[in-house]
Amino acid sequence: MTETASTIQSHKNTIQSLSGTIASIGLEQTGKKVAGALVTPATWAVNFAAEGTKPGAVDVGIWATGFLSGPAAIFTGLTKAAVDDDTQRKLEQVKFKEPSKYSQFIRPCSNYGFSSPQIIAMTIASRGGTAWISNIGLWVYITDANDNLVADYQPTDFLKMYHPQKPYQAGIDGGFNWETVTKK
Repeated sequence: MTETASTIQSHKNTIQSLSGTIASIGLEQTGKKVAGALVTPATWAVNFAAEGTKPGAVDVGIWATGFLSGPAAIFTGLTKAAVDDDTQRKLEQVKFKEPSKYSQFIRPCSNYGFSSPQIIAMTIASRGGTAWISNIGLWVYITDANDNLVADYQPTDFLKMYHPQKPYQAGIDGGFNWETVTKK
C-alpha cells in the first residue's frame, strides 16, 4: 500500500469509527441500547465484506469492555436500589418510634460516610454527635435544623448508642472523647 493509500485508509477507519460511535450513542440515547451496541460490529462486517479488512484487537477490546459493562452496571444499580429501599423503610420505622419533632432530623449512618455504619457511628460520636443502632438493626444519627450533629440526644428506642462523654473534652486525636451506652 502506498503512503497516500495508507493515509486514505487511516482517515476512512477514523471516519467509520467516529460515525459508528455517534450512531451507537444516538441509538442508545433513544432507548435502543441493543441496536446501539451492534452498530460497531455491523461496520466491521461491512468493511470485511467490501474490503477484507478486520478490526484491530484494541477496537474489539474497547467495544467488548463497553458492551459487557452494561449488565454489570444494571446489576449494580438494581442492588443499590434494593439496599436504598430497605434502608429507607427501616429509617421510617426508626423515625416513627422517636418524638415527631425530632424524627425529621434522623439520618442513616450510611449517608455520612463510606465505612461500615458502626464505624461511621463512632466517627459521628468523636465529632460531637449522637448515633445509635435501633432494634431493627439500622445505625442512625441525628442533626439539628442546620445539619449540625447533636451531642445530647437520648433516643427512645436503641440497642447501643455512641455519644460524646460529659463533660465534653477533646480527645488526643482532636475529636471528642465518647462513650458507648448499651440499653439494659
